[in-house]
Amino acid sequence: MMTSNLSSGAGSNVTNLNTLNSAILGYGNRYNPINALITPAALHAVYLSGLSAVNAVDSTLPVNMNAKNSRSIAFDGLDKLTTRIANSFKSIVANESAREHVRSLINLIQKGRVKPKKTKATEAVTKVDPTTVKEITSHKSGYDKQLDNLYKLIQFLASFPSYKPNEADLTIAGLSALYSDLTAKNQAVTDSQIQLDNARMNRETILYQSGTGLVQLCDDSKSYIKSVFGANSPEYNQVSKLKFRIYKH
Repeated sequence: MMTSNLSSGAGSNVTNLNTLNSAILGYGNRYNPINALITPAALHAVYLSGLSAVNAVDSTLPVNMNAKNSRSIAFDGLDKLTTRIANSFKSIVANESAREHVRSLINLIQKGRVKPKKTKATEAVTKVDPTTVKEITSHKSGYDKQLDNLYKLIQFLASFPSYKPNEADLTIAGLSALYSDLTAKNQAVTDSQIQLDNARMNRETILYQSGTGLVQLCDDSKSYIKSVFGANSPEYNQVSKLKFRIYKH
């Protein structure tokens, strides 16, 4: 399994819990809370759950990013290809109204290009915790519209028996294969985005759930240590600077 960058953001909570657990083991029987949720065994289990949850996000994120990059590269080629289609159709079919319809469909495809957008706030948060930031884009709908118009274009071209260009990528078969490939790449983004969203929701539940989340349990454990050993004790000084924060994406 891919290991996380636990030095920042949500991962820092897991790292700090590991440190807290080590300190607790050093206290021996003196650490004996009545709260079953902050016993050494319970906190170790929370650590393992937190580590797994953070790793799940960090392993799913690159899959989603790679799917988006692959889709973007594939769709970027539509501009030049559709321009070639227009010229090819014009050279074969003399019907001006048909030519105009092809141009209108191509115009919709070309104007429907999806360009990722990032806000200053997004860029700032990315520097703090790049694994917790959702990319702000024009979203899947733009690609869906391009696919829909590409399908309409292919079907319209196919309605002209004379449209049989010698260039393989401009034929109905070639364009249909392209459409299938683009559809698959678009679906891969959808699937990986759902997996990433689910991993992030699970991570937030494990780390931030009120009452049972890692952050609150760690703060509760620190409070117990403070109550047993005192605010100025060496034991509490070991853990007093460990911070457990809520990081939202």
